[in-house]
Amino acid sequence: MFRPALFTALLAAMPAFAQDVPDRDTARDLLFGTRNADIAIIRQDFLSEADLATLQQMPQVAQLNYYGAMAAAPADGLQAEATQGAFNFHSLEAARAAAIAACNGARTGGPACVVVAEIRPRDFEPGRSLTLSQDASRAVTGRDLRRAGPDGRLAISASTGFWAVGDDEDAALAACSAQGASDCEIAVAR
Repeated sequence: MFRPALFTALLAAMPAFAQDVPDRDTARDLLFGTRNADIAIIRQDFLSEADLATLQQMPQVAQLNYYGAMAAAPADGLQAEATQGAFNFHSLEAARAAAIAACNGARTGGPACVVVAEIRPRDFEPGRSLTLSQDASRAVTGRDLRRAGPDGRLAISASTGFWAVGDDEDAALAACSAQGASDCEIAVAR
């Protein structure tokens, strides 16, 4: 039996669902610029002045893509194998979690690892409704997503930082998952 009121309610809800994924133009307005990233040092009691200087010099010696984080084990110090970084994630929270997990897996004992530095977009401000890694942001603001065609999509994995562009939703999700991610979702539609 066809129920017009139920059908109308379902149709009314569909645009709200579709609005959860921004289109390319909206995403471009929400994303940070992709040219540069800044390092924010998180002072910890165990870091020496030499450690702080080393962290400050990192952008000059390595290309560090946002969002990123570095974690160190307090008992081991900065100059240790336990110090781990996670870069090119889609949020600071994900980068922090990945860096801490890698560091805790490599530390030899003592207190749990802590974040000692974050890689953020230049002019970073928290609270944006869409954040993507520096490389994924380039795919949206550049030609990659546009070249994917009228049904092009960008899929991301929040837990790994992986991303992929596809000609449609299924292709983008498959390409993202093929990199080894199990949490891929569509982040931007063309």
